Amino acid sequence: AETGAASLRDMGKVMGYLKEHYRGQLDMGKAGALIKSRLGG
Repeated sequence: AETGAASLRDMGKVMGYLKEHYRGQLDMGKAGALIKSRLGG
């Protein structure tokens, strides 16, 4: 919601946001898979 992501094309925007705000707190591999499924990938 904060990034305005609407499709799989916006995945980079979401990953960048997560890396900036949650570095070291999230498993980026798992986060990426979740984002991909939520954005329709």
